[in-house]
Amino acid sequence: MNPKKNKNYISKIILVKYHNLRFLVDAMENKNNDESEKKKLLLELINCSRCGNPFMRKPGEEKTICDNCIKLEKRKRELQLGLFDKVIEVENKMEQSINEMKNQLMVSRSQFNKEFFLTKIKRRSDALKKSIELVEKIEETNDETYLEEYKKLFNRMKEEFS
Repeated sequence: MNPKKNKNYISKIILVKYHNLRFLVDAMENKNNDESEKKKLLLELINCSRCGNPFMRKPGEEKTICDNCIKLEKRKRELQLGLFDKVIEVENKMEQSINEMKNQLMVSRSQFNKEFFLTKIKRRSDALKKSIELVEKIEETNDETYLEEYKKLFNRMKEEFS
């Protein structure tokens, strides 16, 4: 065989093989297309009831909200839950702060009550000391001035401590 003819012959074989292969590929695609047409789902284009953007859905589905709006709603709930957690945390801190202030107030009150009662006790003890001194002076001297002082002291004690 002539090399030129041989080359031409080989190219014809390759071309035939290519066409056969192409034919096989086309046949397989047609077969797949037939099967996919059976499996193919029809979709309809509708507007989202929330945002108004169009989206595809299967016919017969009741879904009127697009996937983006669903994702946004889910994210919104997550953020709200996070916000509620923070609000609860702040409430707890405020409650602790209020309880601390109440405790401090109770300590202050008790401190005030202690001081108040101490001053009251001191005043009574001073009045009693003075009355004892006056009684001793009255016993020693029987002076009217001491008796008058004692009466005044007694009336004052009666008014203050009753």
